[in-house]
Amino acid sequence: MNRLAGIIVAVLGLVIAVLSIMNVIPGLTQPGVVMILLGGLIIGLSFINKPDPEDVPRESTPSTLANIFFAPTQVFQNLRRHPRWLAAVLIMAALSAIFSNLFMYRLTPERVANYAIDKTLEMPILNDEARKQIEAGRQKAIDDAKSPVTRSGQAVSTFAGLVFWYAFLGLVFFLFAIALGGKINYWQAFSAAVYASFPVAVIRFVLSTIILFLKDPIEIHPILGQTSLVQDNLGFLVNSADSPVLYTLLSSLGLLWFYWVWLNATGLKNAGERVSGSTAWTAAITVFVVLILLGVVMALLFPSFIS
Repeated sequence: MNRLAGIIVAVLGLVIAVLSIMNVIPGLTQPGVVMILLGGLIIGLSFINKPDPEDVPRESTPSTLANIFFAPTQVFQNLRRHPRWLAAVLIMAALSAIFSNLFMYRLTPERVANYAIDKTLEMPILNDEARKQIEAGRQKAIDDAKSPVTRSGQAVSTFAGLVFWYAFLGLVFFLFAIALGGKINYWQAFSAAVYASFPVAVIRFVLSTIILFLKDPIEIHPILGQTSLVQDNLGFLVNSADSPVLYTLLSSLGLLWFYWVWLNATGLKNAGERVSGSTAWTAAITVFVVLILLGVVMALLFPSFIS
């Protein structure tokens, strides 16, 4: 990864954060800080060597992005010699930002912001002073939801968050494969994690956008709907308000989630130098189970946001 790019991102983040703190461009302090951290991550990753290409022709980026839907094994095998991630993450971040803005337009900023604040106020751990402060910030939350500057900053934070997530997931896959006797380069694991998520993100975006405009906005959950509107899981069997934990658990048992697990296992096996199928599946399923457990814990701690 380009070390200079990391320095540029960090410096830009510092400038944005300072200007936001000085109220020159208010509302961008968090994106600025996130950019500083992202720049640091890029600089750190630039010290990790990439695998030897071994005279294997590099598949073009457009071809890679298209073939991951139809010939994932071929794509992951090419990523073994030519690992890459930027284009896929940029597209996923853009799709997330587009859907977020469409969602806000369809449900209105007032409804989304008010719903989140109302659910926050329902949390029993809050004292009266905290509730007053949250209530006092209601109008600002609505204004931020409407602000193009704030939403642009959120898009930048989304991109950075995706990079951090896939960098972490790549590290988990890398350590998993090494611990179980496999051989894999970190960049191979990182690119496998990114491209395993790309088809799922595109499919979820397309289906969720269609549903967003076909469904009555009143029937769309202002919080849960921001993640996905695709009902391909068993969550429909229970009411989220009555059984938030069970709802969260059943919502994890869906076709797109299983597709993601399969892609992770396929990617890890074919992008690595020497990773067995059992190792790849063990890593993919373990990560999936941990995510389910984290979701259940969040449902236990914040059940009101799911109701």
